[in-house]
Amino acid sequence: MGQAKRRKNLDPNYGKAPSDIELKINPDYTRLVEIFLNQGSSALIEEIFAWLGQTGQIYEGEKVQTILNCVNQITRTVYELASKESKTLASTDLKLASFTLKVPFELDDFGSYLPVVNNQDLAREAMCLINTRFFDPAITCLINKYGDAVGTLRKHGVVLYMGTNSNLEIIDAACALVTWKPFEVVTYAGEERNSLNGVIEKTFRPLAENIQSFRIYQKGADRFPCLSLLCLIENKATGAISEFRKHYTAQSGNQLVISGFSSISGFGSKSQIGFKIISDGFKVIPSMKILGSPRNIPSIRGFSSEKD
Repeated sequence: MGQAKRRKNLDPNYGKAPSDIELKINPDYTRLVEIFLNQGSSALIEEIFAWLGQTGQIYEGEKVQTILNCVNQITRTVYELASKESKTLASTDLKLASFTLKVPFELDDFGSYLPVVNNQDLAREAMCLINTRFFDPAITCLINKYGDAVGTLRKHGVVLYMGTNSNLEIIDAACALVTWKPFEVVTYAGEERNSLNGVIEKTFRPLAENIQSFRIYQKGADRFPCLSLLCLIENKATGAISEFRKHYTAQSGNQLVISGFSSISGFGSKSQIGFKIISDGFKVIPSMKILGSPRNIPSIRGFSSEKD
């Protein structure tokens, strides 16, 4: 018997597309919804991994993608059930938000993504600056721009622009609010930087449709507030560009906090312990300076965190 046939006999999901995955038994969705609403996505995902192992639905040596497909299928169901149960999601009250980066960016987060791999030094410098929480006040300012963070996050993303000199020192920075359809820059934190619109729109407009699909189908952005950070760093001397993205939901811990939407853990005094999935389990994230300090910390023209 060939290896593929033996694997098929052991695992009915072998070779199937993510949408076709069959679980041997269904989890206790009522309990999972309760964990999600009370403790956020991090606790939910840990619980799902533990349940899959305890019930024998994942095997030793299982491919990471196969495991993630199972987890994604269960989390999507949990999100759908939770969105129906959570009365706050039907609220029409205007809500403000705050964003505080607590899990640092790392090059490894982006795997073989070519815009990062091909410009690692550029990407690393951008991540070093972002990890200082340099952009946090400007991000918070923009998502509250119209007095309704929930409505703003539904229709907009936030671009973090960084420009370097030939020594890869970041000498220019801007934070912009963009619409998804059509993809275009709406406004900036501080001074309006219309001269940057071209490089921002040229970089992300071809990706906008795929980004929106990811937001909806992987992050539940059509049901829960989701902050999408589109990061762009440009070497002004050579024209080289690196871009990468991260998404944060109000239910995923205590980074994006919106009253009435964030999980209870988002308002507690304990800080969130970050983790990411690797081939042999979970890895605890170290300090925010994991990549070191940026060569230079610029300013955002016309923006003051105290004033704005």
